Amino acid sequence: MKLKFASLAAILFAGVFGAAQAADFQENPVPAIGQNAKDKTAFDPAKKGPRVLFVGNSITLHGPSPKIGWTNNWGMAATARDKDYVHLLQKEIAAVRPDAQCCLLTVPWSIEMNFFKADWKPEQYFAWARAFKPDVIVLFFGANVPKTYDAGKMAPPPSRTFGAAIEQFLDYVDPGKKAFVLVSQGFYIRPKLDAEKQLVAQKTDRRYVFVNLEDVRTRAEVHGLYNHPNDLGMELIAARFWETLREALKR
Repeated sequence: MKLKFASLAAILFAGVFGAAQAADFQENPVPAIGQNAKDKTAFDPAKKGPRVLFVGNSITLHGPSPKIGWTNNWGMAATARDKDYVHLLQKEIAAVRPDAQCCLLTVPWSIEMNFFKADWKPEQYFAWARAFKPDVIVLFFGANVPKTYDAGKMAPPPSRTFGAAIEQFLDYVDPGKKAFVLVSQGFYIRPKLDAEKQLVAQKTDRRYVFVNLEDVRTRAEVHGLYNHPNDLGMELIAARFWETLREALKR
């Protein structure tokens, strides 16, 4: 499959990181700050269909960033809007529930880079997501958490664990604990984060499903531009999520 790069700058950027990517598919070269001017927050409060909230990072949505050669406004690094995992899932969702509404929330800054700080509070960032009242929440993030957290070398020490921050986020966005929550491993292999996610998914206060992506993220052929999932990677991620979401939307 041939990838259609966004621009010459993208090709040059890919070349700079090419050697590192070949040796380490777990390196994320994309800056966490400034990925999106705004999230996809528009919804109709009068509609009665199921509401799906996608919570992620650049893989979920990355706005144009010419300085790194990315000129698109969809999930990185799909070659077209309809090939990222969110839009693939939206197509599947619409087929079974035409009345469904989907919103996107990107959290590189609001969770990944700040959850460990003493003054971090979900209500600072997520009022619109709470107002959305999601019936289904898809959690697919973690790549921008500082690696000093995984190594236990943060200074000062984190005020809360990553897992505890996820729970705080869910308690704020879904105070009635009615949502179905898909908790996924990240695209990059971070055992500490995965373990904490799995502990959250084992809770009984909500309907949780933990999604294992080990057989997807370890395949060299799914890593594309910027070491993000290419079209094949997006397709496999969407298919894995749909296995769970399909049943949730039937309820």
